Amino acid sequence: MSRMKAECMVRRASDADMDAVLAFAAQIFADEQDIPKELNFIPADKQPQWWCMEHDGELVGTAAIYREGGQCHMGRITVARGLRGQHKGTFLLKCVLEDVFAQDVDNIFLEARDATVHILTGFGAEIAGEPFAFYCGNVTPMILTRTAFLQHTNG
Repeated sequence: MSRMKAECMVRRASDADMDAVLAFAAQIFADEQDIPKELNFIPADKQPQWWCMEHDGELVGTAAIYREGGQCHMGRITVARGLRGQHKGTFLLKCVLEDVFAQDVDNIFLEARDATVHILTGFGAEIAGEPFAFYCGNVTPMILTRTAFLQHTNG
């Protein structure tokens, strides 16, 4: 699976990509949100799947899906600072969500920062709880169903 938009390509990360993907996401979280780098790792028992977004061959975004408590969760969503505000995050999330929902997943749970909440509500996600503090800022619990996503993206 790979999709292109204005020199950006989103694809599933390969095993060979993982060191770079983890380092990229960890650096953004550490620099911008003071989240310890070791929290970026998702243990194998959670069945993680990672995606990367590249711009002119350079890694510029990440996202991951993993299983926790019998549910599918999304996280580790990053976009390089220089590409923000250009709808690259929306493109990344749409590509990842299309791929995940094609895997017969019915619901995705997230704890999203404000910018991601805005994108996800456009895809039909609903707020599932009160925002709460998480390192430097707040996150909002959300749920996105395949049905809502397909309705909101004309899928």
